[in-house]
Amino acid sequence: MKIRRLGSGSVVYGALPEGCRLCQQGLKTVVFLTGKCPARCFYCPLSSERRNRDVVFVNERLVDQSELRTALVVEVLRSASLGVSFTGGEPLLKHRLVADLTALLKDRFTRRFHVHLYTSGMPLTPKIIEELADSGLDELRVHASLSKLEESLRKIRSASGGFRVGLEYPSLPGAYEQLIKLLDIAEKYELDFIVLNELEFTETNASSLLLRGFTMREDYRAAQGSSEVALRVIEEAERRGVAFSVHFCPVRVKDSFQTVLRTYRFSTLTALPYQLVTDEGTSLELMYTSSREESGILELYPEGRAPIFYDEVVAEGFIVERNLALGGLPLEETPLKGKLQTGR
Repeated sequence: MKIRRLGSGSVVYGALPEGCRLCQQGLKTVVFLTGKCPARCFYCPLSSERRNRDVVFVNERLVDQSELRTALVVEVLRSASLGVSFTGGEPLLKHRLVADLTALLKDRFTRRFHVHLYTSGMPLTPKIIEELADSGLDELRVHASLSKLEESLRKIRSASGGFRVGLEYPSLPGAYEQLIKLLDIAEKYELDFIVLNELEFTETNASSLLLRGFTMREDYRAAQGSSEVALRVIEEAERRGVAFSVHFCPVRVKDSFQTVLRTYRFSTLTALPYQLVTDEGTSLELMYTSSREESGILELYPEGRAPIFYDEVVAEGFIVERNLALGGLPLEETPLKGKLQTGR
């Protein structure tokens, strides 16, 4: 196996884990099951809207748990997803729900529909592991403290789980020796992959990271030195010739690929005939109150709405940009001034 740099900016030794491959194509629906978590990671990037709150989101939509099953199936169909990831917080605080939803997805979308799950490992028991395996879970991604990681992995390996098991950790600058231990542990327990995420600065973790001496990169998103230490670990994995893959995922992959491609696919499937989908996955439409002349072409569309390229027959109106993934939320309105001007 060799190190490869992907077009997304990711760097991988070996094969990209299936959950990552689908994610980078925008083909994963993300289910945030709860913001509650027994772990207290100082680098947790969750927003104040989610952290320590028992809320459920399907992609970016807040969902009532009583309607989750229907909302999840609908969102998968609207987004043309080929898989789902369960995340949090600690999603295994609702392990029965995870198992039920996994079984539902496998039943509705065939056994090939890919499901992966993130966990701190703290709630794991042999019974829960068996529950997850029976439901058809494909990947379990463990993020436990190093002092408790092997205990979690022993539980997993002692059970008869048929899913792939990997580790997922942030790449902390200055933590090369600790990250190298992950290689040793992955070899010992014959894991399938390690994912190292670039350390992300967010509104909620910035103070904690700065107090510990981490500094922001110029993009104000990632930590200085995070990518460098991850690449060193990947190079060590290649030098050793380990049998599992190691994937470094930069912060920009989430924004530029995972979210944008999912939003773009959603928009192309749900846009109305008068809405033009942009490369960013938003939509543009023409809203007007009066036209310059009688135009039969405008009669093909709902009154007051038309594609933006019919601006010449409109006397007064706006170009409206919307986020269709958020229920058509208006993002920007630009008045028409003679020729088309979108302000973009």
